[in-house]
Amino acid sequence: MTGSIAASCRGGRSFQPRVICTRYPGPMNLRALLLLPLLGLAAAQTTATQTTTPQNVPPQGTVLPAPVLLETPAVPEPVTVPAATLPARLDNVSAVLSAPRSVKGKVPLTLTLKSNRAAAVKLEVPRDNEQNCATAPTVRVLKVGSREVVYPKPGQEPRLCAQDLRSDTLGAGKQVGYLRDLDLPAGEYMIEGWLTGFADGLRVKVPAQPVRVTVKSN
Repeated sequence: MTGSIAASCRGGRSFQPRVICTRYPGPMNLRALLLLPLLGLAAAQTTATQTTTPQNVPPQGTVLPAPVLLETPAVPEPVTVPAATLPARLDNVSAVLSAPRSVKGKVPLTLTLKSNRAAAVKLEVPRDNEQNCATAPTVRVLKVGSREVVYPKPGQEPRLCAQDLRSDTLGAGKQVGYLRDLDLPAGEYMIEGWLTGFADGLRVKVPAQPVRVTVKSN
C-alpha cells in the first residue's frame, strides 16, 4: 500500500484512490522551523526591554557633563559705626552759673569758669544751633513742679549758625565769664547751665549748679 501511495505521488498511473501528497521538509527546512519560536521569543524580550528602559537614561559609556557649581555670594562684613565721643571733664576747672532770683523781662545769665590749674588752657566754644546760636552757657530750662522742658523747645528746628569759635585763654588761677540772655514767659523755673567746647583741642564739658529764677509778668 505504501508503495502504491509513493508511486501515486511520483506521478505514476494507478487506479488507487487519489491521495493528497505532502512534502516533508528537508533537514535545513526542519531546523529553520524549530528556530522560529526561539526567534519570536527573543524579539518579544527585546521589545519589552526597550519599553521598560527609561528614555532619559543615557547609553552606557556616555560621559556626563560636570555639574555647574554656583558661587555663594560674599556676605558683606558689618560696618562698625564708631560711638560718639563723650566730652571729658576738665580737671581743676569749676563753673558757676548766676542769675537774678526774680526778674521782669529777659533773664541775664552769667557762667564763670575758674581755673585751679598750674598752666593756662586755651578754650574754644562753638555756636550751638539748638541754643539760638549762642556760644555759652548751654542751658536747659525746666518749669518748677512739672519738670516740663521750656527751653530749648522740644521738636524745635535747629538754626543755621556761623561756624566761628569763641576763643579764650584761661590762665592759671584765673577766671573767664560767658554772658547770654533768655526770653522766658512768666513763671518759676530751674535753669541748668554748662560749658561745652574744646580745651587745648580736647572736647570737654564743664557743668555748673542750677539756679532758680522767678520771671514776673510786666
